[in-house]
Amino acid sequence: MKRLNSIFCRLLVLFVVSGSLVLAQGVKITLLHVNDTHSHLDGFGPKNSQLEGTIGGIARAATIIGTVKATDPNVIFVHGGDFFQGDPMFNTYFGVPELQILNQLGCDAMTLGNHELHFGPDVLASVLGTAFASGSFPLLSANLDMSGYPDLEQWIKPSMLKSVGGVTIGFFGLIIPEDPEFMLGPVSVNPDIMTVAATNVQYLRSNGAQVVICMSHMGVMLDTLLAANIPGIDFIVGAHDHFLFTKPLTVKNPGGTTTYVMQAGSFYADIGELHFTVDNGTVTVNDYTMIPVDASVQPEPTIKGIVDELKLGVVAKFGDLYNTVVAVAPNDLPKTYDTKTPLRDTPMGDMVTDAYRDLTHTDVAVTADGTISEKLYKGPIVGADIFRSMSDGYDPATGYGFTLATMDILGSELIKGMEIGLSQLGITDDYFLQYSGVRFRYDATQPVGSRVNIPSIRINGVPIDPTKTYTLTTNSGLAMLLSMLGLTVSNVNFLPDFEYIVVRDFLAAKKVVSYQPQGRIIEEHPFAFGKSSDKPGRNQHSYDHLVFSNVPNPFNPSTIIHFRLPGTGTVHLTVYNTLGQLIATLVNEQMDQGDHEVAWNANDKPSGIYFYRIELKPQGGDMMSSVGKMILAK
Repeated sequence: MKRLNSIFCRLLVLFVVSGSLVLAQGVKITLLHVNDTHSHLDGFGPKNSQLEGTIGGIARAATIIGTVKATDPNVIFVHGGDFFQGDPMFNTYFGVPELQILNQLGCDAMTLGNHELHFGPDVLASVLGTAFASGSFPLLSANLDMSGYPDLEQWIKPSMLKSVGGVTIGFFGLIIPEDPEFMLGPVSVNPDIMTVAATNVQYLRSNGAQVVICMSHMGVMLDTLLAANIPGIDFIVGAHDHFLFTKPLTVKNPGGTTTYVMQAGSFYADIGELHFTVDNGTVTVNDYTMIPVDASVQPEPTIKGIVDELKLGVVAKFGDLYNTVVAVAPNDLPKTYDTKTPLRDTPMGDMVTDAYRDLTHTDVAVTADGTISEKLYKGPIVGADIFRSMSDGYDPATGYGFTLATMDILGSELIKGMEIGLSQLGITDDYFLQYSGVRFRYDATQPVGSRVNIPSIRINGVPIDPTKTYTLTTNSGLAMLLSMLGLTVSNVNFLPDFEYIVVRDFLAAKKVVSYQPQGRIIEEHPFAFGKSSDKPGRNQHSYDHLVFSNVPNPFNPSTIIHFRLPGTGTVHLTVYNTLGQLIATLVNEQMDQGDHEVAWNANDKPSGIYFYRIELKPQGGDMMSSVGKMILAK
């Protein structure tokens, strides 16, 4: 802590001094950024008449990048990380052509993503050595310790300096500290991101950086915490969440200036374009645009030719994934649930787990939201669409992803697994489980470990028996995690059937695929959908504390704050910014016990983090208060 305080104090001094330097007058700079592209070199999504995807694709992205570079004088193009996994292109070429094309497009820097560490340092080093044999661009990761594997150090650096239009710009990279799928070996990730960031900002400012850009693959929550605690960072080019910010989040940093946090979605579907000016030590944001990479953009012919040739290699390995229609979907099949309803099973979750059971005929099938990579779009579905949705895992012999596994599990362990899946609510959706053969309800307001409404659980229409042994199917990736999660299973049988092929054949047999949420999982948390939780089969529980949430979060421009009062009393609901300044008073009145909701429209407020405080002075009781955090992302 003393070391961090010392760095922090020196950093403030450096930041103030650097702000007084005389810079090139009024230098205008354009920053282009993408992130989480996951080897999506070809277009995806809804098809045109030639069965080509109409969203994204690196050839369309190349057209936009080339146009901007031809019209703007000072252009920086950066990538926020995660080019590994997600498309049959990766399973065929392991990311090598994407790095080569990015180098051809003049990528100035990329930060390392968590997926790049899912195969171990040997694989990453081999990919980088092959891709960069004839030229490279910098990869940045300041909190990755490669001292135990120095072969990576020739490609990956903590930071870099670059002169753009006479302005010295400093870049440093950060990777998320923890990922259960990391295969680090002798490499390690430093979780002390604050110290690492402060040290790198100090180094860059000391060496003449007039603008500092943090390239972060940590997610927006850590990005905003970093921005609020470390002075001297002008921009954070974010990644990992796949969020699409139409306007940057603005966070006041301890140096008294604003740090701008940005993300550009995923898969080359959009490109973020930031224009800023550096004038006499002052960095001014002029405008920010999210450029859609859609059917209106003509692919750059040379890059398209490269991608078309790469597709031939995919077809040679996996068969015709691009021109054979497997099935047709009358509507999109989302992989996320609608927070405005109590239904928490998803069309993709229902479909995938039904496909498992269609093959194995077990009592139950389960998968995790995090292993379903993408939605399926309305219209014709080809093999590449399904492959992208089932892209996790890698079998060296075939190039496919996970296989399936069956096992036996006691009802009591099945309940335990449900609780483990629900323990990450509000933290990450990756471990939210989807089921076939199971229906149940849960209450997110309850403590971790007691959220499942056990009397509501039905296994194929019959109440669960904790002492009974059930048969279960999941994918091999999740099966290998069960013991790590503390679950006991028996008779585990890893099948030769690949998840992708099982789902593909299931869809082909249906021909027309239509799935809507079926109520397999129901959220009893009343303010998740703005209604009372008076459900049959469960008594209303008593409560003696304030319970609250806001939906959606992040939001733009309005959100609904839901709260439950344990008693009648005077309620004071206020909103503050990160400086602790009062922004709005939403409620100041007597309210009854029970569930309430209040809307806040922040149309006139800048993007950023806001806090809402609920205070209740019950009749004849002590004051209660709770504070929640929400993100306005315009």
